[in-house]
Formats: sequence, structure tokens, C-alpha cells
Amino acid sequence: MDQPWLTITLVTAAGAMALGVKVLRLARHQRRALGRLGVRGVRTRGEVARGARREGATIHPPQVRYQAPPIDRPDAPPTQTYRRAPLNHESHPLHRGVPVVLRYGPGDPRRVVVVHTKDGRPGNVSYSATANTAWGGLLRTVRGGDGGGGVLMRCPDRMCRIAELAG
Repeated sequence: MDQPWLTITLVTAAGAMALGVKVLRLARHQRRALGRLGVRGVRTRGEVARGARREGATIHPPQVRYQAPPIDRPDAPPTQTYRRAPLNHESHPLHRGVPVVLRYGPGDPRRVVVVHTKDGRPGNVSYSATANTAWGGLLRTVRGGDGGGGVLMRCPDRMCRIAELAG
């Protein structure tokens, strides 16, 4: 093997491409979950009031606590405290006491989705769908370019022949 760094470049590029595809699939899933609200929504902060629990055969989703305007007055200041199960509770690790960023529907503040969590402990961090899309796209673009460059460097004599035939 006369140029091992090319093989290493191709292997790492393939691995990063696979990771980029996985991150983009995760972002697509999160975007779909955010779409359950149906509207853009109003952004606010809250916290997880109660984690997921099981009572017999029934599994109850986690609940979040947040402040929003009263149901009958959407233009009022956010003084009403709500405690609801988010529509996308399966998309994020929601443990009791974890701060979260939410979006609620302006017409009905009881409909809420979690955008991302703000906890810094490992295993409890979740990023927004936009951040995951940016990272996945960056991984695919940069590492795809590295892989293409590695292939071109691996076969320079073939590329010269292709350039001669094209020119």
C-alpha cells in the first residue's frame, strides 16, 4: 500500500457520511414531530413537571409546566400556568426538573410541543431540528468532498486520461 492516507481518508469520509445521514434522519423525525402543532406557535420556556410513569397497564407520558395566556384571551400576557403532556414527548429525553424550550399554539395554548431540552447532563441533551439539520448537512457535504478528493487522488492516471478524452 503506497498511499495509506488515502484509504484512511476514504474510510473516515464514509463513516462521516453515514453519521450525517443518521443525523439528518433524526432531524426529519423531529421536524415531523414539531409539525404536529399545525402552526408555527409561540416560543416559551418551561420545565418538565413529571416524568413518564406507568400505572398498571397504562403508560402516562411526561408533563411539562409552562406559562401562556388564558385560553379565551390570546392577546393577554402569559400569566396562566399550564401543565400538559407535549404532543411530541417521544422525541426528547424528558426527565423531571429538566428545563425545556416549548412552542404552543396561539389559538389554544394547551397544545404544546417540545423544541429542545436545556439540560447539560450527558444523555439528557436534545438539540433542535434546525441544529441537527445543519450538522447533518455539514457532515455530508464536507466528508463527501473529502471522499471525492480521495478518489481523485487515488486514481490520478485515470483522471488524466478522462481529461484528455474530454479535452
